[in-house]
Amino acid sequence: MRQLFFILFCVFSVSSWGKSLTREIQLKFENNGVELSKEIKAQILASYLEIGNGDWICFKTVSKREIASNRRLAFKNAKIRNKRIGEFLFKNGISRDQFKLKYGSFEHIWLLKPQHLKSSVKVLNKNDTSNQLIKSFKNAKGQSFVFQSGNVIEFKSMSFEGFSSDVITVRVQEFNSKFDFVKYGVTAHGNLGMLETQGMYFVEAFSNGQKIKLRPRVSYTLKIKDGKSDVPFYSFYGKESNGQLTWIKNSQQKFVSKELEEIKADEILEEYEGEEEYEGNNNFIQGVYSSSVTDELENYIVGEFSGLGWINCDRFYDTNETITMKFSIDGGDSETPYSVYLIFKDINSVLPIYTVTNGTYQTPEIPKGAQATILAIKVNNKSENKLAFQDIIINENTVVNLKSSVIKKANLDGYMRDIIF
Repeated sequence: MRQLFFILFCVFSVSSWGKSLTREIQLKFENNGVELSKEIKAQILASYLEIGNGDWICFKTVSKREIASNRRLAFKNAKIRNKRIGEFLFKNGISRDQFKLKYGSFEHIWLLKPQHLKSSVKVLNKNDTSNQLIKSFKNAKGQSFVFQSGNVIEFKSMSFEGFSSDVITVRVQEFNSKFDFVKYGVTAHGNLGMLETQGMYFVEAFSNGQKIKLRPRVSYTLKIKDGKSDVPFYSFYGKESNGQLTWIKNSQQKFVSKELEEIKADEILEEYEGEEEYEGNNNFIQGVYSSSVTDELENYIVGEFSGLGWINCDRFYDTNETITMKFSIDGGDSETPYSVYLIFKDINSVLPIYTVTNGTYQTPEIPKGAQATILAIKVNNKSENKLAFQDIIINENTVVNLKSSVIKKANLDGYMRDIIF
């Protein structure tokens, strides 16, 4: 029994060690120096970027030659150099609980790469009104929202909690283009991987100054004009945590394709004869919000949602082979982080890139062979941004180094429109 226990203990110990590998890197300091040269800084960042998630790296800061020459001085230099490395790592965005000082004959600094990296992207510009519709209406009437994209969101009569006479104010933001996804930090990262999207929305409802919900067992409709229907798309709901979005699929809510005749039969566009409704600016309007969507309607894919907040028409993107890629910006040394996006050219998807350090980044699993653009943006000051981008083909697990440029903040949208397509 004791022998069996000992064997199991050894097997468990070996397997646990294998899950957390350690790499040793010898750093070369010239002439008993203690300052970090540009080459040493680059070596530290490149080595850290290269190791796997959950692995350790050990930086040795004294050589055998230094120890043989003057052991006491080598011991002193090791402590000073390790302190400099710790300061450099912290400046580059690595938290202090990720690196440790360990002692053998000499002090060495050990650095852990987290098992799960954090996204470099957060939801932005939430108070921007340029992409939103606000309409007020009586609960008993319901309402349709027709967007510039031609997409439609429709609430039926008595969709919301409260009384039939209550005036409901609904605010909807549409994120329909890759430019929108980057500008607002609304990306296609699902809880099970990369998504292909046909439109993202943020929906809020208010009554009497209070936020309200849908009534139980009530849903509303999203109709995507000329939506892609050769593969199945589903309703997704977004979870926002610390400014970062993750999308979760509802497999019971599948989008279906409908043609013009079916749309008309379903009476998507209801006409109100002389009845007045409120719009968000408290001006009276007649009938439905837009009369422009009539005979120009073609095909829709139509889906249902049973909750407000972040919603999405998505699918998990299927591919035979995926890889990860790593990126550095201006060599990787940076005191402040970038927001880094992977913008696919032939797939309607923008992914957030994970932060390794302030100047080094790593993708999630992405489809091999796809064409994409890497775009990195950093706020430099109130009037300037730093921008870096490069077109890539995702075919190698290599490190790409981007070069940044300083641009005027007022020109950022123009640059982004030229880059994103």
